[in-house]
Amino acid sequence: MHVHSTASDGRYSPGEVVRLASERGVTTIALTDHDTVDGLPEAESVGAGCGVRVIPGIELSADIEDTEVHVLGYHVDATSATFLETLRVLREGRLARARRILEKLGKLGINISLPYVLSLGKEGFVGRSQIFRAMVNLGYARPERRYGDFEKYLGKEGLAYVEHYGLTPTEAVRLVRAAGGVPVLAHPGRTAGDALLEDLIAAGLEGIEAYYPTHGPELTRRWVEAAERHGLIVTGGSDFHGVAPDEPAPIGGVRVPDDVVADLDERWRRLAAGAAGAAGGNRPGVSKP
Repeated sequence: MHVHSTASDGRYSPGEVVRLASERGVTTIALTDHDTVDGLPEAESVGAGCGVRVIPGIELSADIEDTEVHVLGYHVDATSATFLETLRVLREGRLARARRILEKLGKLGINISLPYVLSLGKEGFVGRSQIFRAMVNLGYARPERRYGDFEKYLGKEGLAYVEHYGLTPTEAVRLVRAAGGVPVLAHPGRTAGDALLEDLIAAGLEGIEAYYPTHGPELTRRWVEAAERHGLIVTGGSDFHGVAPDEPAPIGGVRVPDDVVADLDERWRRLAAGAAGAAGGNRPGVSKP
């Protein structure tokens, strides 16, 4: 329920991601590339041919104080003109951010050109993963991400870190809702506290990604209980990119209960029914259970 492809900062094409999932016995995935839905048509086409259901998704990035917050959007309308225009603006912001990061790296003696970084991505997408890959390829960094040079230079407290352009966390939640999707707080163990959770719920948050490679049993239980208290659904996934040797889990490497997908689908249908009712003047919307 949380995988990335070359449409953003993953190693494998959308079709290859689906085939990997199939080979590992995974029957349902959500392609959740950063700030883009460009990989969905290919993933859905390949999924139809090999029996893997592909839920249309996205992962939106935002900065808040001393941390980053990511919001997953499931069942988003990838044809919405308003949604796609917002994503275009976000991608332009990513490009401007990459330029600033490369400038800061240059002052540290790490000289990398923007065209080379762009060559490591697809269709103009750029993120810190491409920059880090360039650093590794050119001998400026070791390939380990989680506890190595990635955090030293590009992590939130890194020497060359630059904040995201664009959305606040609450704006990310509202954007997913406006695109007909179900917004879910990604990997809360890395980013979130109770105050932020309350703000996001007020903005329309519908779920928490409790099952995550680095959460562990205690943290997973904490976020499952938080979801239950607030009437939110629970999701989970591997956050698979396939670009670093120390990624915590492969596709299908995080055990997620069988009812997660059914609960997600049901919440999506309820939100869609509420939106249709509100548009028709029949009822204001759907309240949380």
